[in-house]
Amino acid sequence: MTGIGIITAIFALLLMATASWAFGGATMNQLMPGPPTNVIATAGNGEATVSFNPPKSDGGSPIIRYTVTSQPGNITASGKQSPITMKGLTNGITYTFVVTAGNSVGTRLGSESCNSVTPKAE
Repeated sequence: MTGIGIITAIFALLLMATASWAFGGATMNQLMPGPPTNVIATAGNGEATVSFNPPKSDGGSPIIRYTVTSQPGNITASGKQSPITMKGLTNGITYTFVVTAGNSVGTRLGSESCNSVTPKAE
C-alpha cells in the first residue's frame, strides 16, 4: 500500500469512528425515515394526486420533504405533506408512483408502488 493509500485508509477509519460516536453508534440508515405507507393515486387531466401516510419511523429527526416519482418517466414532485399533485403527466399513459420521505440526514427507502392511474382530459 502506498503512503497515500495508507493515509486514505486511516482517514476512512477515523471518519467512520467519528460518525458512529456522533450518532450514538446508530448507522446512517437508522437515522433516515422509513417508507411512507398506503400510497394511493387519483388521476386528473394531465396530472395525478398522490396521497399517503407518513412512515412508521422518522429516524429521530422530523421529515422535511416527501418526493413522489412516476413510472414511467421518472417525473418528480415534492411537498411537505400528503397529498402531492404530480403535474406534467401525459393523458392516456398509465402511471404508478413511489413516495420517499427525507429528513436532515437523508432519504432511504421508497414506498411500494401505488395503484396505476391513467390521466385523461375531462
